[in-house]
Amino acid sequence: MTAIKNQHFIFLFLFIAIVLSGCNDKWEDHNQIQDPVLADNLLEIIVNNSDLSTFAGYLAATGYDEVIASSKVFTVWAPTNQALANLDPAIVNDGSLLKQFVANHISNQAYFTRNANPLLTIRTLNGKNVLFTKTMFEEANITAADLFTGNGVLHIVDMAIVPKLNAWEFLNNSAASLQKTFLQSQNYTYRDLSQAEIIGIDPKTGNPIYKEGTGYFSENYFLRSVTDLSNEDGKYTFVILTDAAFSAEKTKIAPFYTVSISGATPARNAFVTDSLTTWDIVKDLVFVGDYSVDNLPDTLISYDSLKVHLDKTAIVETHKVSNGVVYVMSSIKYKMSGKLKPVIIEGENYVAYTNAVPPLAAYANTNGTRSIRTRRNPYTNADFTEIYFSGHSTSAYWIHYLPTVNAVKYKVYWVAVRDFNTTGTITYFTQRVAFKDRTVVSIPYKQVDLLNYNEVYLGEYTPANYGALDTFLVSFTSTTNTLNSLVLDYIKMVPVTN
Repeated sequence: MTAIKNQHFIFLFLFIAIVLSGCNDKWEDHNQIQDPVLADNLLEIIVNNSDLSTFAGYLAATGYDEVIASSKVFTVWAPTNQALANLDPAIVNDGSLLKQFVANHISNQAYFTRNANPLLTIRTLNGKNVLFTKTMFEEANITAADLFTGNGVLHIVDMAIVPKLNAWEFLNNSAASLQKTFLQSQNYTYRDLSQAEIIGIDPKTGNPIYKEGTGYFSENYFLRSVTDLSNEDGKYTFVILTDAAFSAEKTKIAPFYTVSISGATPARNAFVTDSLTTWDIVKDLVFVGDYSVDNLPDTLISYDSLKVHLDKTAIVETHKVSNGVVYVMSSIKYKMSGKLKPVIIEGENYVAYTNAVPPLAAYANTNGTRSIRTRRNPYTNADFTEIYFSGHSTSAYWIHYLPTVNAVKYKVYWVAVRDFNTTGTITYFTQRVAFKDRTVVSIPYKQVDLLNYNEVYLGEYTPANYGALDTFLVSFTSTTNTLNSLVLDYIKMVPVTN
């Protein structure tokens, strides 16, 4: 029994020691906080500091005095009177701008300098992100740190931090330019009826009647489909080309996007060509990541996987924005082979005709066997999908595809794997690829070899215009089923750009 009591005593002693040790650690953390004034809130500490009187006045003018006097927890980076002496009067005299400015110095939660290891990105009350280190708040030096109050933490800084524009805001506030004009032209308005106000029900249809003007929202096609440069939580490097550089890019790229729309006026065709060309330029001027001049890599990868080199000597202006950096540049460098990408036409993605009329109707039949099947390459163990037509008893049977191509010379290849009827007496068959007109033999017939899983070079073809190109896989001119089969994994069209 004595042994058991001794054992309990030892456990109790160890428990008390651990608790006291934890308390000591907490007390050491508490002692690291400078000037704890737990009885006063943030507003009271600021108001009672004569060197922060200007900032206190701005708090009162914007209503943020009541915010930081509440029971919620905040961190405030308060600029001194001297730091605010040269604040732009346009900010001071504009209630909205002043509110944005003050909110840029306040965040939810308590952040101490010891939390910045080595730095923190913090969302302020105006929705902007700021950088906080042990000694800095954005570009400002922290002159007094970790002043612990009843509802948060106060840091005193030696510079007023004006909210930075994000990359999209910067573009919209920049001087007129060709690039800006085009990107702004991508704005559009749409209606979301789930967000519209219902004011009644149509007695005839039973459908809701929506209040006019409700449920409408603005959007930008570039932001939606490429990169949202307005996203404050993103990190981007955004290039704005000078007008001279932008025009030079258009001159270089426009020939590949020349269109000739049937029935359209020359002016309309020119407009579409210009729009396609300009889009091809702007989609490759945004890069994920915040790359300053000092850490600018040799190659950046655009949204569309283009490898781009930003020559530092071509940088005309550098602008730090809230979600990265914007460079105004006089040129960019890339390889055209990266800009104009190969076109892959998958065999199974053919055009299906429903209720087709001549001349398409003759080949929209269900004669023979038409199958899409998954196979495996025995050399790579990779699966692939191919289309196989057989037994149709039709001369020059064809499969139709509609790839989108540029106006550039292409080298044409296919992968057509014949892994059927490979034993006994083998009858070889041929097939060909045709463009625009299936009856014109622009690329001659090619024999489909046994068990060939490699790309086979077929020839060259140069589309006259950008756009959808009628492409055909055509069988041999025979009604004998062993001679007119068709098989295809894919057709590849590789641009010739040198």
